[in-house]
Amino acid sequence: MSKVTRLKPLEGGKGRALSLPRPLERVRDRITERAGGLLADMLDGADDTLFDLAEKETDSERDRYFDAMRELRLQRGALETGFRQALGNLFQDSARTPDDRERATGKVAVEDLALVKHEELETTVALDNLARRARKGHDEALRAFQHRLEYLFESKVDVTERNNPLEPRNLAACFSACLERLSLDIRARLIVLKLFERVVMDEAGAMVDEANQVLADAGVLPDMKTVPVPRGRPAGEGGAGAGTSGSGASAAPEQSRTAGGSPTAGEGSAAAPPADNAMFGLLQELLTTLRGLGPAGGAPASGASAATGAPVAGGGAAPTSGMAIMHNGVAHLNGAPLTADAPVQAVSSQDLFGLLTRLQRLEHALEGGADAQDRSVKDELSDLLESENSEAIHALDQADDDVINLVAMLFDFILDDEGLPSEIKALIGRLQIPLLKVAIADKTFFSTEEHDARLLLNTLARAGCQWDPQQGYDDETYQRIDRAVHAIIDDYDEDAALFSELLAEFESFFSDQRARAERVAERVREAEEGKARAEQAADAVRRYIDARLAGRQVPDVAVRLLRQGWQQVLYLTWLRQGEDSDTWRRYAKVVDALVWSVMPHRAPADLEKLRDLSPKVVRALEHGLESIQYDAGETRALLDDLLAVHDSLIKGLETERVAVPKAPEPEPPAPSALPDDHELVARARRLRAGQWLEIGDGEDAQRAKLAANIRDGAKLVFINRRGIKVREYDAAGLAQALHDGEVKLIEDGALFDRALEAVISDLRRMQSA
Repeated sequence: MSKVTRLKPLEGGKGRALSLPRPLERVRDRITERAGGLLADMLDGADDTLFDLAEKETDSERDRYFDAMRELRLQRGALETGFRQALGNLFQDSARTPDDRERATGKVAVEDLALVKHEELETTVALDNLARRARKGHDEALRAFQHRLEYLFESKVDVTERNNPLEPRNLAACFSACLERLSLDIRARLIVLKLFERVVMDEAGAMVDEANQVLADAGVLPDMKTVPVPRGRPAGEGGAGAGTSGSGASAAPEQSRTAGGSPTAGEGSAAAPPADNAMFGLLQELLTTLRGLGPAGGAPASGASAATGAPVAGGGAAPTSGMAIMHNGVAHLNGAPLTADAPVQAVSSQDLFGLLTRLQRLEHALEGGADAQDRSVKDELSDLLESENSEAIHALDQADDDVINLVAMLFDFILDDEGLPSEIKALIGRLQIPLLKVAIADKTFFSTEEHDARLLLNTLARAGCQWDPQQGYDDETYQRIDRAVHAIIDDYDEDAALFSELLAEFESFFSDQRARAERVAERVREAEEGKARAEQAADAVRRYIDARLAGRQVPDVAVRLLRQGWQQVLYLTWLRQGEDSDTWRRYAKVVDALVWSVMPHRAPADLEKLRDLSPKVVRALEHGLESIQYDAGETRALLDDLLAVHDSLIKGLETERVAVPKAPEPEPPAPSALPDDHELVARARRLRAGQWLEIGDGEDAQRAKLAANIRDGAKLVFINRRGIKVREYDAAGLAQALHDGEVKLIEDGALFDRALEAVISDLRRMQSA
């Protein structure tokens, strides 16, 4: 029996999307109809074209063309349906907001070549070349269409080549994705792509012109003669972002720096706009109860040096090392104000910045040795200041002290985060002093979500969450994180543009990694969804036929027809068109008609009905079996045997029969210790593709990503970063593993933002206590 490849229509991505405006719906319908008609024309002539090409090849090569001809004939309906649906999805995706649209690029970086199959690379190159040829001469029309789309979406969506539904690369990718589900080798697939280019893509420019005309006729910028320059890029500018070093903080005024670039005391909070400093002000208010500062007019502390260990007000002993805090113009040590004659040396923000730079370059700060793990930045600063002037009590500005405390609390959270491997925590922990310098220089660091330093930390952490210690230190992701961290430690002094440069560099790398991982995950997801759908179809068909045959005594030919040939007809119909389709219902009725036709009949009316029904049943069976290219000789033999049974029944003769046993009941799934409505079970059902988890503990722990959630948790397939399936659960099984601590979900969201939220919560809890 011939092998049949099963296709399913492409599904659009899920996410928040604007509804399509009515004019764009008309464009979608027109383009889908035109492109679908062109594809039908291509398939109409494919046999002749492929046959002509086969005539010119050697015997060994001809099979490739004949296989392609057969596959195109067999899968024609699914190809056309899938292509039309994929075109519709392109238009729907164009309405998605940037936060919900992650489209994998078709470019293959040099470092990808080791992991990308050669066939995939050939297909990618062919699609790129095809799209380039189709685009030639139509750039202006495509930009006009993009501009009209942005106008329709009221500038809520930025339309680019990636999400332009009429971009030739996207049109070709729709057909290529459908084609991948056919049993064709790479040479045959490239030949079919070439046919697609000649017939369909040659009309791509005309389709763009037609789309522009439809929108113009609907009143969408009908008088536009030339396409405006894209927003955010003035005419003549070299490219987006030119003239700036980054986003977020780089766009804000440099209030915290002198003309020479160094931070000046107090400027970070005094000169910044109040709105930008609202978060820092809130954090300072929350820190008030932790400071324990006495009133300015209260009992003064002794004027003795902190290094002497002389008693201070309140009967306590001063620490052997420590720093005072300037509060309302008065230095406080251990919460008590110092006397006016105390030898106080103020440490300005500029001085503090320089001290932190020196600490940053010390070997113990760089390597984080065991002797330094329990020492705070304040301890290090105090030792450094005391080594230079042990007679004075060094006093930090209150705002600077608050920044030191806040950054320390943030890094305490970061280093306790279970989502980061300990090796990545060790790297990110070395950024505490550099980020403290950033916060000293620019207090808006706490309120600006788009601050380059914050974004870089979040990106490094997000990549680190996906690194598995089993991959080793030579893994490229670990190496990139290590290089970025050491670049900051080695090079960051006063120029914050370094964070912008490193962010752009690492985001480019991480984006390529993410795109490659998405391509791999998509292949796994499609394979698993196809497998699950095939299992569902096979089970549905088996149950349907069992319900008609089980417990009956029927001729053997009826069993063979239904169990062998017709079961495949129903199976493919269920896959291609679904159990709610007219074709399924029609083919399902054939089962009932066949079973009735082979049962013993004695009443004249029933015999007359059988005479009328027999040829109809035979024709229906023949047509259905031909549609799946069932073996012609086997089909003829089965139908002849069926006609013989019908003839015997009409003549009143007995026929040989076999008893069809009832199918065994499927074993019920093992009961779960957690009820179906348990919070963890519900959470497991809701998991979305891309969720990372850690399986196991200690050195054997393994990190895996959810590639497919099939039928709301019926099957959850997890893969490692290389795309290899490592574990499979159902929702109940995963919930039980989470409950037992065998598995941990990894939160790979914005690490700095989560840390800041945690710090605020802790401070509020302390304040209320």
